[in-house]
Amino acid sequence: MDSSSYSESTSTNGGGSVIPICKPELRPYEGQKFSSLEEGISFYEKYAQECCFDCRRFGNRSSGGVIIFQYVVCNRQGFHTVDSLDVDVSVSEDGNVSDDDEFVEEHNHTMVDKDHKRFMKGNRSLNDVHHKFVEDCTKANIGPTSTFNLLKEFFGGYDVVGCTLTDVRNCSRDIKEKLKEVDVQMILNQMQEKKRICEGFFYKYQLSPEDNKLVSLFWSDAESRKHYHMFGDVVAFDTTYSTNRYRMVFGPFTGKDNHGCPIAFGAGFVSGENCDAFSWLFTVFVECMGVAPRIIITDQDWGMRLAIEKVLPGTRHRLCMWHIMSKLFEKIPKSISDREKFSKEFKSCVWSELLDPDEFDILWTSIVEKYSVEDHKWFKDMFLIRQMWIPAFFRDVPMGSLMRTTSFSESENSFFKRYSKPLFNFADFTLQYNNAIDAQRNQTERLDYYDSVITPKYVTDLAFEKQLGSVYTDRMFRVVQDLIVEADKSCRMISMSTLENIEVFKVSDARKKIFTVRHEIETESYECECKLFLRCGYLCSHLFFILRNKDVNNIPEKYVGNRWLKSELLKAVHGLTIDESASDRGSNKDDKLQIANRCHGRYFGLYQRAFRNKDHLIALDNLLAGIGSQIFKDDCAGSSSLDKNDSIMNIYGIAVPEEITAHAPDVVSTKGGASDKKSRIKSSIEKAIEKANKPHRRCGKCHKVTDHNARSCGRNQT
Repeated sequence: MDSSSYSESTSTNGGGSVIPICKPELRPYEGQKFSSLEEGISFYEKYAQECCFDCRRFGNRSSGGVIIFQYVVCNRQGFHTVDSLDVDVSVSEDGNVSDDDEFVEEHNHTMVDKDHKRFMKGNRSLNDVHHKFVEDCTKANIGPTSTFNLLKEFFGGYDVVGCTLTDVRNCSRDIKEKLKEVDVQMILNQMQEKKRICEGFFYKYQLSPEDNKLVSLFWSDAESRKHYHMFGDVVAFDTTYSTNRYRMVFGPFTGKDNHGCPIAFGAGFVSGENCDAFSWLFTVFVECMGVAPRIIITDQDWGMRLAIEKVLPGTRHRLCMWHIMSKLFEKIPKSISDREKFSKEFKSCVWSELLDPDEFDILWTSIVEKYSVEDHKWFKDMFLIRQMWIPAFFRDVPMGSLMRTTSFSESENSFFKRYSKPLFNFADFTLQYNNAIDAQRNQTERLDYYDSVITPKYVTDLAFEKQLGSVYTDRMFRVVQDLIVEADKSCRMISMSTLENIEVFKVSDARKKIFTVRHEIETESYECECKLFLRCGYLCSHLFFILRNKDVNNIPEKYVGNRWLKSELLKAVHGLTIDESASDRGSNKDDKLQIANRCHGRYFGLYQRAFRNKDHLIALDNLLAGIGSQIFKDDCAGSSSLDKNDSIMNIYGIAVPEEITAHAPDVVSTKGGASDKKSRIKSSIEKAIEKANKPHRRCGKCHKVTDHNARSCGRNQT
């Protein structure tokens, strides 16, 4: 047979049967011997792939628990039937094949078209490269569809990717299935290991006494604890995220760093939105940090409010304006013709940081009466609790990092949702939560780097502009610089008077607003009635204007503040009272991972260079083909031993637990979740399971009890 014959995959004999055509060295023959059973099976599988048909193992004989005879058949052998004994090959009582104990070359169907070979099961297998890709994409929160698309581009097309989207989905599904009933124990084991490695890691949990199901959990690593002592003057606690399949209430404790960027202090799960659940969480948070926050910002949860009054009596409680104001438009009565105008007037009232409480009350009342909503329940309720959310009632409160609660909560809500999905198990959730925290810390380190190498551009000749540019972080200096420019270019002196030891100035700003600035001569103390420095930790344009007029070159340290200094100049807002606040970063660095990163870099570097020249590419391919036998001298098979347990270890960094003492909770009903199962859209997997569990019915055509009907009867090829 010459090589040109290999372009044809089949030939037919007079009886209508089909005989596959292949290279002589790949064709099995009677009496052929192999050194092992697996070698023989592997040989036949390669023969099947070459000839364009799939095969499967079918029955075997064993002696003493060892397989001594294995039948391998075409995957189309036999008939689709509910009777599992109705097959082509009959086996006698002593286990011998009755009439067909030989190599049968003929098939009763054509071979697969060569253009379709890639869809054959024998040509679709997830090897080590596929598994590594799926694992990395899982860690990056990339779903199966995008994973497959990336794989296709990585390998160079659909025809060489080596698998299908369904294969990738099944691989991801099998990993998730392996985590059922063990995900809680997995993360507890992981936290125990982190505590062993770094004493600064803190975690605490509760299990139900009757069935050991998870009730509540809190954790914070050493870096987060350090950040709390540095930046935890104001803490936001938001429980509006939908992040896990059990619908437990997730609440991250977050703040803002010296760049004004979000930063996490810790996180917790509770199984209920009541006073007791939140009391436990707040108590453990203070136990972890050693000191309670000065201000905590939350949504309008009554159980949370009671818990704060009970556990955090010295902490000022403020409601998040973003959660409140996001409801405004839906609360505006339809009877108001110009809803946009009302919304604009209402927002200018509630957002004003320049009104005192009495002025706010007057303006609110005038607006609600003007639009006849003074008796509307929502507006009445919001007015009754105005001291908990309106800025006018927080003018004298050092809000520090939380300059505007709306932008803070909105950005945090969006941030965590980018890393989470509603049906995450606990293992997936903690994996992605850690990714989110890593992203936060990377952002902070990047900004610290810029602060160390970038010199700000100054726009005035004022000496204190350069002073503040050298000590403030770049992000915050830009905010302050705008105020300095306003002071230098736009502010005007309206009047000046002296009363005993106090100078009183009336200053007009860029918005033509007039504010009173007081200067106590003896103590060199300054105060502006806008109270920006007290709220936010940096001076206002009115004070910069007075300091400029007094030819002050260096701002006194007490008016520079500490909150927005560059990281190397910072002082902790709570004080570093515990050694555990020391960072654990780098304590768990894996040398093997660093070596792996070098290997990746070297391979892809060589590949990119070799790809430009075919000869170089061939040389690289030959080199890689020979390396395996040199490295894996004791591994004769050279095949992957990767299983689902290995994948789980690679993805989540912890082994599947052998002993289970903590169990997943029942699905809880929360304010933001659909407690009625009928109201939730079912996934394709759930629909398939339901279909499989439906009772079979009798087909009107073949009269068998099966899963098809008369219209679909006979569609499967036999």
